[in-house]
Amino acid sequence: MQKSKVALTFDDGPCGFTEKILDTLEAHKACASFFVLGSKVASNKGTIQRAHAAGNEIISHSWSHCKNPCLSELDADAIKKELRDTQAAIRSVVSVPEKSPMLMRPPYGKVSDTLKSVTRELDYAIVNWSVDPLDWECLDADIVFDRIMSLVHDGAIILSHDVHASTAQAMERVIPSLLEKYQLVTLSELLQDTVLQAGEVYEKV
Repeated sequence: MQKSKVALTFDDGPCGFTEKILDTLEAHKACASFFVLGSKVASNKGTIQRAHAAGNEIISHSWSHCKNPCLSELDADAIKKELRDTQAAIRSVVSVPEKSPMLMRPPYGKVSDTLKSVTRELDYAIVNWSVDPLDWECLDADIVFDRIMSLVHDGAIILSHDVHASTAQAMERVIPSLLEKYQLVTLSELLQDTVLQAGEVYEKV
């Protein structure tokens, strides 16, 4: 019987810890989706190319991960610039398939009516998550592992952050443990039977 699918997703990179996660994914012949910051693309070109070549998905997480205000609080023109600049940076490094709608994830998962309007105009679907181990808060590999394994479910979209050493360490256990029961796939594969609409928010299959 075919295993159910889940998607591992990583926000805020790429960085040096992304390479360690890629090592683990490759060792287990698995893939994930990486929500990258446009501002980090040029300085981490090799990491993004490696991830893409191995079958992982590279997706926009905005240009700057703006905090005050965050992306959802910006005006329409500023949001458009964040998204367009990030997509241009990604496409300058790897060949991203043309698809409609494209995928993006806003920082903190925060969504506003303006963000929905802009993503509808620019042809993006917003993908958040259904499992959050709060890896950025605990910074403990064992806790991250326990939380993911206790919360995971068929069709889960698992959030983590590849900018923490503890997350990279946790993935050495998380990935093989998930593979005992699930297929690890990219978001696009997980959502392939879902009719995505630009400007709408998706958190689970």
